Amino acid sequence: DVLGLSPALGRFFVPEEDRVPGRDAVIVLAHETWAEQFGSDPAVLGSRVKVGGVDFTVIGVAPASFTGMHLVLPPHFYVPMAMTPSLAGESPRALEQRDARGLDVRGLLKPGVSLEQARQESAVIAAGLEKAFPDTNRNIGMTAKSALDARLEERGPSAPSVFTLMTLALVVLLVACANVAGLLLSRAPERQREIGLRLAIGGGRFRLVRQLLTESLLLAVGGGLLGLAVGYGGVVLLHQLPIISDIGVRIRFDLDRRAITVGLTLAAASVILSSLVPAWRATRATDLTTTLRTGTARLERLSRLWGRNALVAIQVALSLVLLTVTAFLSRSFEAELNRPGFRTERMLLAGFEPELASYDASRTDAFYRLLKERARNIPGVTSVGMTSILPLNQDNRESRRIVPEGFQLPQGTENVPILSSRIDEGYLETMAIPIVRGRGFQPNDTADSRLVVLVNVAMANRYWPGQDPIGKRIQLLDREGGPWAEVVGATADNKYNWIGEPPTPWMYLPWQQEPGPRATLLVAASRDSSGLAIPVRQIVREIDANMPISGMRTMEDYYHGNAVGIVTTLLRVTGSMGLMGMAMAVVGLYGLVAYFVARRTREIGIRMAVGARASSILGLVLRHGLMLTALGVMLGVIGSVAAGGLLQGLFENPANTGIDLGTYLLVVPSLVAVTMLAAYVPARRAARIDPLKALRQE
Repeated sequence: DVLGLSPALGRFFVPEEDRVPGRDAVIVLAHETWAEQFGSDPAVLGSRVKVGGVDFTVIGVAPASFTGMHLVLPPHFYVPMAMTPSLAGESPRALEQRDARGLDVRGLLKPGVSLEQARQESAVIAAGLEKAFPDTNRNIGMTAKSALDARLEERGPSAPSVFTLMTLALVVLLVACANVAGLLLSRAPERQREIGLRLAIGGGRFRLVRQLLTESLLLAVGGGLLGLAVGYGGVVLLHQLPIISDIGVRIRFDLDRRAITVGLTLAAASVILSSLVPAWRATRATDLTTTLRTGTARLERLSRLWGRNALVAIQVALSLVLLTVTAFLSRSFEAELNRPGFRTERMLLAGFEPELASYDASRTDAFYRLLKERARNIPGVTSVGMTSILPLNQDNRESRRIVPEGFQLPQGTENVPILSSRIDEGYLETMAIPIVRGRGFQPNDTADSRLVVLVNVAMANRYWPGQDPIGKRIQLLDREGGPWAEVVGATADNKYNWIGEPPTPWMYLPWQQEPGPRATLLVAASRDSSGLAIPVRQIVREIDANMPISGMRTMEDYYHGNAVGIVTTLLRVTGSMGLMGMAMAVVGLYGLVAYFVARRTREIGIRMAVGARASSILGLVLRHGLMLTALGVMLGVIGSVAAGGLLQGLFENPANTGIDLGTYLLVVPSLVAVTMLAAYVPARRAARIDPLKALRQE
């Protein structure tokens, strides 16, 4: 009701189905699940499906337009909140635990109520809860935020790359605008007589500008429709690329109504803005007698071509920025892919959730111990580890509130958030993550021993700069009683959220001191790890034939799906933008040089009539194109240096110094060669002008 959705089939939940924990086992299928798993069969209503050992009755299908509340993680089905304890194997009173804060609450404001009023009331409610339940609600606030703010916070660590893509797209659009403006400026002198006639018979300047803008709007419609057609082709091409990661992240490429509206609006705005100045200049008050007598505008001297020259130079400059940024991103991402900080080959991954098989904590612990023990005995296995969260997995993050010993907290705060994961004593060795100081976790780090943690170098540098982190203490506020844990080791940094992130603070906790139901088993081998799948499945079957295994795949496949594939797509898109910008710059330069030749045809004929050679005419025209290219390259170098400084913050590693000299040595000569080729075609045509025909003009 809050989201304003209607089921594609059947119905949604009613309030009575969400009041008694575990009573109403009903399920609504996602539209994609209905299509893929049930063949879009309308008879699915009323059928029973088994989820986590519980029989559910299908009562509806969600609409195809709804893919869940997460931007890129579509759910397969929806169940009432009251069924959560049954699926998780927990007590029916689990939903009443006040320290469980994993829910995302959405609501609608009443008419006339502002967001600020909702925030104030939320703060009052939070203060009342803190007073009534100090043990669980101490320092826990409450606020209200708009849906847009929530989506921006959910954008994830790839937001800088998305921003970069949007910026590059804007640069391409600016190149196109400059191109259109240059072409319209070139047309203006040829229509001077027509404009003069309209002004002479009483046409107002505003009406003439409106007429010219209307003509430009027709260009916008044609260009917008053509752009949508090309965009559709790009979407079809992107659909062929594997953009589905190991955790089910699905990036949708669709030309929906929003994309079409934005595209056509930008097309109209771009053409109108780029044609406004040419239209204003074309209707500028002039000597109408001279204009009507000469039949063509001679009022525009060659010295007035600076506007068009500047536009072409800007196009070349922006194209240089696009190409250098593309080369920078390619080099930087390649460096990041080669240094993720953990093993990316010869390893098998397998996910487990014993709670789905109705395991309690003791049975879960026994299952994991037996599983690891038998996995170590597989021939060719070198080490075995376990973790609650794999690197580059954004689906299941663990954020904790901590108080680092000796760290001065910002004013008004009593703790800081930190990302973490729970690992066993074999994880770091299996993942080839080195320990730079202290020690790793050991088998005797159990629930009965002192609490210990590991931190990475980034976390140590943030909270204890210039100090030895070994022996420092961290208060774990998310644990009952807020106990203190001692730092016993520091690990090297690696990539945790996505491959392009800067050094990120991270904390490891020992699995034996804080076990959990969900875990991923990592089995490293001295050979190809794909052959480990059969023996691992056999081991699980021998322990419990009903234990489900999720996401079993090699580390190579996982790394490609969560890092390499996404980066490859990003580089293809940026490379296409760079080539598109260069192509438009070439068209712009060709058009201006051709216009330059057309405006000086009579002069060129006179030069050739008095003895000028074709090579000198060719050089005359090429010098004009070379001058514009050189000016554009100079401006482009300045712009790319500035862009490189901004992009450098996205890839914080010692080898990254921004856009280097090698990039310029590759991009600049290529751009100059291509643009001069564009200028050579009209220059060669100028060198072949017949002097007699040229002198007969006018």
